[in-house]
Amino acid sequence: MAATVLLLLLTAAMSWAPAARGEMFTALVHMEGLLELEKELLSGLNEYIAAEKWRLQVLEAFSSRVQKATEAAGDDLSAHLFDPVNAFQLVNRYTNGWMKLHDTIYQDNSGELMSNISMQQYRFPTSDDYSGAITALWRLQDTYKLEPSTIASGKLGSTTSVPMSADDCYLIGREAYNNDQWARTRSWMLEALRKFDEEGAGSDLDLGEVYDHLAFAEFKLGNMKRATMYTRDLLQNDPTHKRALSNLAYFEKVQTDTPEQFVDAEPEDARQGDSEFEKYEALCREAKPIPSEDHHKLICFYYTNKNNPRLILRPAKVEVAFPNPKVYILRDIISEPEMARLKELAEPKLDRATVREKDGTLVFANYRISKRGWLSPEDDPLGYVQRVDQRIEDVTGLTMETAEELQVVNYGIGGHYAPHYDFATHGEDA
Repeated sequence: MAATVLLLLLTAAMSWAPAARGEMFTALVHMEGLLELEKELLSGLNEYIAAEKWRLQVLEAFSSRVQKATEAAGDDLSAHLFDPVNAFQLVNRYTNGWMKLHDTIYQDNSGELMSNISMQQYRFPTSDDYSGAITALWRLQDTYKLEPSTIASGKLGSTTSVPMSADDCYLIGREAYNNDQWARTRSWMLEALRKFDEEGAGSDLDLGEVYDHLAFAEFKLGNMKRATMYTRDLLQNDPTHKRALSNLAYFEKVQTDTPEQFVDAEPEDARQGDSEFEKYEALCREAKPIPSEDHHKLICFYYTNKNNPRLILRPAKVEVAFPNPKVYILRDIISEPEMARLKELAEPKLDRATVREKDGTLVFANYRISKRGWLSPEDDPLGYVQRVDQRIEDVTGLTMETAEELQVVNYGIGGHYAPHYDFATHGEDA
């Protein structure tokens, strides 16, 4: 059938085993172990806090005893000590109180917790994972045209996550700052300020740092007025800030010498436009819904591919997802036990997906965030891979002898693969 795209949706949500540290952000399957680890670390932290509370309670109780005794002694110390009970209690406080206070103060309850943290550090995310997680948020922000406030609220689609703090927003803005993404720096720093107002006195955000980053971002965007405003806000927070004082003097000189530069530039997108990529993002957002007059073409039907014997007993469930060009979705093409088996076989094989350069070398790319494993019938003595291959051949009518091996992919945080031509010919640029 002309201009027909056949999609085989072989994905399902299912737990995978944890993996060793490294590039966790490229596959969600390799992040699941972090949640279990964090529960274990939290338990140890709570035990440490309880021990510290008990230690402080001992110190507070002793402090209260001493306070009462000194108040009871008053100004007439001789009269107070004439009472043998008072004299005994004074000696007792030194012998069994002050002498033992040293041990209580220097008691270290952190040993077990710190030992566990040290032993488990090899499982912790790396700086690449941290950057990858933030980049994923930016990708969602760009693709679905989300404001930082929407992401920070923790309400994305049908899921609800823990809302971000002002400090979380600041750190995302700082990552943008470190990557010279000035419009993105501005939007996340402004969200950090908004969150700071929400949190009030409970926030630990350094306002001076926020204003410092905001001022420089506005300056790089050509917004001299706002750069000056945020610099003055910074100086209100820290009147001795040397860089802010120097910057303010410069901004004021620009305003005096070249007032035409002292303007606010038009807001810009956080990234350069790419018509092909923008179409891809619009498709993700369903920016142009299928016209209502075509809705009658969106049908579902059973398919036997010219009465293929195996499909007569179990016909394929087909849904027309798009009328022109025709895009089909094959529903329930793989059973739950088959998916479980494929994941079981693929998990040890998962490696970060690569792309091929023009010279033929395989490299990692930030526009392909996933891990993948390849499966052939020889990998599975139970025959599940062969069964799936046969079903694909039955439905498509195409031979699997010249096809790639079955590819199992697990996407990472905000995982995606940018639009690309999925072919390569030896000796030619792909």
